[in-house]
This record gives sequence, structure tokens and C-alpha cells, in this order.
Amino acid sequence: MKKNDKFAAIDIGSHNCRLSISEKNQGVIKSIFNSSIPTNLIKNLSYNNEFNFHNIKKTIDCLTYFSKKIKSMNVKKYKCIATEACRTVINPEFFVKEVKSHTGLNVEIIGSVEEARLSMKSCKLYISKINQLGLIFDIGGGSTELSCFNIKPNKILTKSISYGVINYDEKCEIFSEDYVLNDLKRHFSNYFQDFKPGINEKFVAIGSCSTVTSLCCVYLNLPFYNPKKIEGYEMNFDDVKQTIKYLDNQNDKQLQQNGCIGERYLLLKNGIKILKIIINKFPIAKIIVTQKGLRDALTEEVILNYEKNKTSEKTKK
Repeated sequence: MKKNDKFAAIDIGSHNCRLSISEKNQGVIKSIFNSSIPTNLIKNLSYNNEFNFHNIKKTIDCLTYFSKKIKSMNVKKYKCIATEACRTVINPEFFVKEVKSHTGLNVEIIGSVEEARLSMKSCKLYISKINQLGLIFDIGGGSTELSCFNIKPNKILTKSISYGVINYDEKCEIFSEDYVLNDLKRHFSNYFQDFKPGINEKFVAIGSCSTVTSLCCVYLNLPFYNPKKIEGYEMNFDDVKQTIKYLDNQNDKQLQQNGCIGERYLLLKNGIKILKIIINKFPIAKIIVTQKGLRDALTEEVILNYEKNKTSEKTKK
């Protein structure tokens, strides 16, 4: 593999579409281009399980830009995945065909277990430092993924719950907020019971989502949202609760004027509602904050598969 070969990973999320282009040099994978564009693909999906035409167009426009970027940077290989929104919609094939037709990109819709696996792989640096039971959680746009690790050697317990920062309001409108909160508590309680016997003390959680990264930026009193400043930061339980309490006491205008939050304030409020249940249901001592996500793991696997194929071709010759 040439040292300037480039590889790409695209994550079509429920709220954002994300592109990462990387290259590997002397065994180190370095990100050279990143883009995250909100498209709200899952918006209004709770009402009829069909994608909103406007949001499909926004998503395809975004992916068209990504496709052109991949070509202009001479990317060798890429992988493009879609998650909860495409798992929920009644006609995912239509979306996949539209993307292929307009952008040339091949989309793979992955299941919740595969999503959890990739999420864990992206956080392997932090997991390697945790020798006891731990939990990764990702509060996304349309779902919340939970993965408990170190229950037993080589055992991982995952769960995907179809509530996220976008569809939370929609489901409250359909069912009432009391129903949604009680349903979330039930899901988290049932999941906790599955690994409760392995708990001897409070454990470490890894928060791999914008709810937690935004919370950390506010806690550190940063002038604006800066994920580089908070990557790997460890917030103890009391700091998390105090920051949530501080934000709960802010009105919408104050939240919007906070440089770490801005126009995302409504999404953050929903994320905090879900986070509150998580920290109340699970005996968490501290949360490791990370922005690492599916793209990191995808990039690594794209490069690995490319190298394997190149080695195989040489062997055949």
C-alpha cells in the first residue's frame, strides 16, 4: 500500500451524515478530512414510517457532495453505512436505490448489533484501560445503543432502544411524555438486570455521543464546542449531575446563546432527558467522554480489508 493511499468512511446517521477520509502512513491511520452535515433523515419518521421527501433530498445532496469529495481526493476504497433511520423505515430499498442513482455510492444498512460492535471498536483505546465491567452508550438521533463489556471474558451484552434526540419529541406527541419516560426506564431497567450479577462496585461508562461531549464542553466552560478539547476527558458522577442541573435551570434562549450548544439546544435537552435515566439506572462512577464513532472503526476495517486483498493478490501471483 502506498503511503498516500486514501480511504473513506461514511455514516448516514439519523440526524447527521458524516464523512471521514484518512490515510495510513508507517502503521498510523491519520484523518485528513472530516465533514458532518445535519440532514434530519429520521425527522417525522415516527408518524408513518416513511421518509420525508425533503429530508431524503437533503441527505442525497449531502452524499453527492461526499461522493465528489471522495473522487477529488482519489480515495482507494470506501464504505458507506446507514443505521437506525433506515432500519425503521418501511421502504429502505427505495432510499438505497436513490442514493446509488444520484451519487454512485453503495449503502449498506447495518443492524443494531453491528452498530454496537463498531462503536465498541472505535472506543477500544478506552476499553483497554478498563479492567472491570464497563458500559458504552451512544444517544443518537433515532436510537440509543448500549454495550456492556467485561461481564465475562470475551462477552459483550448489547441493546438498541428506538429513542433518540430527534424522535423523542415525536414519540412524546404520539404517546405522551410520561409513556416515553416510563418506556425508557423499563428498557434500561431490563437491560441492567441482565448484567447486574456481575457488578461489585460502581463502574466506568464511555459516553460516545454529542449529548455527553456538549455536556463536557459546558462543564469545562469552553467558549465554543470543541471536541478536541474534551476527547478522553473523565467526568465523575457528581460533575455530570451538577452540569445537568445547571443546564436544566437555563431557559431556551440562554442555552441557545451558549457557544457550546447554539442551535442544537433542543436536541441537547432531549439527550439530557435520556442521559438522566441512564445515570439513575446504572451505578456509574465516571464517564469517559469521546467523539469517536462508527467512522473510526469503519476506516480501520476498510484499510485492513484493502491490505488483505492486496496481500492475497500478491500470493496468487
